[in-house]
Amino acid sequence: MLQGRANRMTGEPGIVVSPARSSAPFFARIAQNISILTVPSIATAVTLIIAWQWREQPFPLFDGVLGPANSPGLHPSNWLSWGHAAVPVVFLITNLVNRRFGEDYALAHVLVSSAFAAAVTLAVMAGYVSLSPPYVQAPPLRLASSFFMALVLGQLAGVYVFDRTRGVAWWNAPAYGALTSSFVAMPLFYCVAYIGTGWDWVHHLSIDLGLKVLASFALLIPYFLLRRIVPPRPGLGGF
Repeated sequence: MLQGRANRMTGEPGIVVSPARSSAPFFARIAQNISILTVPSIATAVTLIIAWQWREQPFPLFDGVLGPANSPGLHPSNWLSWGHAAVPVVFLITNLVNRRFGEDYALAHVLVSSAFAAAVTLAVMAGYVSLSPPYVQAPPLRLASSFFMALVLGQLAGVYVFDRTRGVAWWNAPAYGALTSSFVAMPLFYCVAYIGTGWDWVHHLSIDLGLKVLASFALLIPYFLLRRIVPPRPGLGGF
């Protein structure tokens, strides 16, 4: 089953460790993999629900910086929300899974969590599930599908970069992984979701991407604090 892919070099220079293949029965390994992926997948789905719930909460940090202070109508907070700022938490969760279990588990997490979140969204759109509070509504189909597509591809790119930059300075892998995810996901999302709509999406993309970059660096703080709680498995590099 899933095997954590060692980064070839551990924290001690010159030592190469290969993770041993599990000798547990097939179904036991299946159950173990499911248990590993359940918590981060649910955390990702909850993060996306919170991000959608916060979409009406203005994010004013860039007001007066990217828009004239005496022209409130041009402030980014007219459309930029705390929901935009919450999305990079998804990249943090993926980075922690990659840190702990390796690239293979991180890739599986991206697919499983995205499928779970998409299933919840479709169930809400079809009226089979109602979220609480009631103002948490499902997004339009084009917006939802483009967002999930961009998020999956962005995370997959981030997983690849994380695994190949781990084991040097502690911050390299999470920073490069989150930044890669942002620079892949955001342009894809805005292009697919808004091209042809007449909306000024290029300007909004640049501001939203700047927010994602700031959030990627800010989320290094919880990543640093969780390093001892989420150590790499034997055979995986990283500090």
